Amino acid sequence: MKNYIRFGMFLILLTIKLSCTQKKHEWKPIADWGHWRLGHRSNLEFLEKNHFTVTFGQGAPNFESVTRAEFDKALRESKAFNDSYHDKGYIVLRYLSTSLNGESETPTSQPKKEQIDLLKFYNERWNDFADYIGEKPAEDPATWMMVHPDGSFPYYRYAPYGKEPDQGFEAWGVPANPDYVRYMEGKVQAQAETGIDGSYVDWTQIAGGTSYDPYTRTDFITYLTEFIPADVSEKKYGTSDYANIQLPTKRGEPFWMEWITYRCHSVAQFHDHLRSYARKYNPYFMISGNIFGGFGYGPIAYDAAGNMEMLGKVDDFIYSEIQEFLDSAPRKRDDGMKITNSPALKFLAAASHGKPVIVYATEITPPIFPNPTEKCLSAMAQINIAEAAANHAIFREKRETPPGATAIHNFLAANESSLSGAHLHSNVGILASLTQYLADEQSFAFTASRVLADRGITHTMLVEDDLLSDVHKQFDLIVLPYLPLLSVEKQTALKRYVENGGSLLVLGETGKKDQYNLPHADIPLAALFGKGYPNELTSIQVGSGKACFVPLAIPKSRFRIPTKTKGEFTTFGPTMADLFADIPEGYTRGRIDPALMQKLETVADQIITQFNGNLTRLVKPQPYLEMTTMMQKSDDRMLVHLVNYDVTVDGVITPAKNVDIQLMLPKGKQIKSLMFNGMLSELSPVEFDSKRFADRDMIIFSVDQVDVYGLAVVQLQ
Repeated sequence: MKNYIRFGMFLILLTIKLSCTQKKHEWKPIADWGHWRLGHRSNLEFLEKNHFTVTFGQGAPNFESVTRAEFDKALRESKAFNDSYHDKGYIVLRYLSTSLNGESETPTSQPKKEQIDLLKFYNERWNDFADYIGEKPAEDPATWMMVHPDGSFPYYRYAPYGKEPDQGFEAWGVPANPDYVRYMEGKVQAQAETGIDGSYVDWTQIAGGTSYDPYTRTDFITYLTEFIPADVSEKKYGTSDYANIQLPTKRGEPFWMEWITYRCHSVAQFHDHLRSYARKYNPYFMISGNIFGGFGYGPIAYDAAGNMEMLGKVDDFIYSEIQEFLDSAPRKRDDGMKITNSPALKFLAAASHGKPVIVYATEITPPIFPNPTEKCLSAMAQINIAEAAANHAIFREKRETPPGATAIHNFLAANESSLSGAHLHSNVGILASLTQYLADEQSFAFTASRVLADRGITHTMLVEDDLLSDVHKQFDLIVLPYLPLLSVEKQTALKRYVENGGSLLVLGETGKKDQYNLPHADIPLAALFGKGYPNELTSIQVGSGKACFVPLAIPKSRFRIPTKTKGEFTTFGPTMADLFADIPEGYTRGRIDPALMQKLETVADQIITQFNGNLTRLVKPQPYLEMTTMMQKSDDRMLVHLVNYDVTVDGVITPAKNVDIQLMLPKGKQIKSLMFNGMLSELSPVEFDSKRFADRDMIIFSVDQVDVYGLAVVQLQ
């Protein structure tokens, strides 16, 4: 009898163990923006106090930094740590570097290839990790590096803000090099085996001025053969003999546009490959680049290749370093100017197609904020978090969490049921396209967004891929903010959109060239207006929709903003101001060329005219207030976000008072209830009026006060 009891107990224990094991395998992270609140430190008291749901777990050490025994021990410890946080409901992420690290002789001496750490590992201990990284390749890691045409390599020295760098440096491997890729496969496998839910891949780039190695050349030729038809190449460059071309090294040389576009493609393919490889070991493993993105074209999306429109198709979330220290932290500046990053964030939401976007921004800590008071830290944390939340992003709360940050995180947590499943939604859309910048053309999506936000007009962005899906059909009006390159296929989709009842507002000679930067014999969009684009502002009826053309002549100055370039690879300063006008100096810090500003104001005027004023907006624009709207996937709720930028670096918050709002409801929907709060406390009912316009309702309501962030939840029926 005892044996039966023992056997029964054994079966029970085995069942419990199997159930627990199965539970571990069934863990699947919630990849919903509304659920994500990220706390940097994996300290439970810190996480619970701020109602965080995402934190940083423990990953695998770099192969070259440990012995195999130390590696295996670290892997076991990391897995236990990450499992324990999963049991508590936390999503755990981890940093993954693509860099090749080393130390030079002094902090100022030129690094040498033979000084990278991997070289010693290659020579002495590679085979200890052959189960992860394969047999030792014939070519050593010094041959993996991105190089300039002369064979030299770019590097970076990190130093904490306000301190001098030491001897350490970082260089980068080539995504087309199979030996480097195999090494990175091993790294991401080890990360996945620790049980983390995903990695943000640092240095998502191909360093500017590189990569002139044999593997990249071969890969580029393959890319041209697949994506650039021979007849296109013949028209542009007089040759389609791709195998014998010279790799371009600067703007203006043959195949430059294709070269920098290929580099973007290469990075996206690299991410896709790493994610696929990691999912062999963790089926839900997520990957993200560590990229600015919102700069649009600028050094990372231009010569350094981190193209958010390409990465957004691949990455599971976005990790974006969009701010450059204090000069782009959202707030009211001393001179009264509103500093806003909302255009960049709207672009990231569009490029990522609604995936979580983590904003790694200005640290609200010393020494970036010199001698900050608690009042300063609380106010600046709130405006950073508010700006992110209103634009479908997550602010990464870093080492210090002042009371103001805790208050707004708790408010977001209290309203998670409304935020989860919500996505940016508006009846006005602005089409953004990085293709324009890669062709060295102007385009003005970001500055147009700034102008509309200042006018109180709620809007979102869309990207070119949306034109070939149903996404663009959600908009009553789409603004084309001068996009000279646009394929026939996408122009035809826009024509159908207008003919079927949509409204189109075209700035300048949009679509005069195709996607390859060759002139169209006939411009499909121009045909909406007769024989071609008119010379004056023109509005016409097209089918059951409307089209409006606002002429725009690009002057010799190209509307560029006079400003000093801040280094070669800065991610949010006025780098490339000598080429483009649509830069943060304009759309973040409000310094737009006056002639361009006048045209963009005309665009805003025409939007109001098209709708006879009946669109979602602030009835009376306030200089420091921005509004965005969201729709639940279930279509049963709309959200209204209000962000008050009247916050100074000293921590003074001047509330926005008596805010009047008009909100267009979706077709076929009526309002059931309206709740609001602008002081980070419990939502309460708000009175509203309802008016009927054509086939939909518009509601009008007022809110008494918005300190920094206000949220309205509109229940629909």
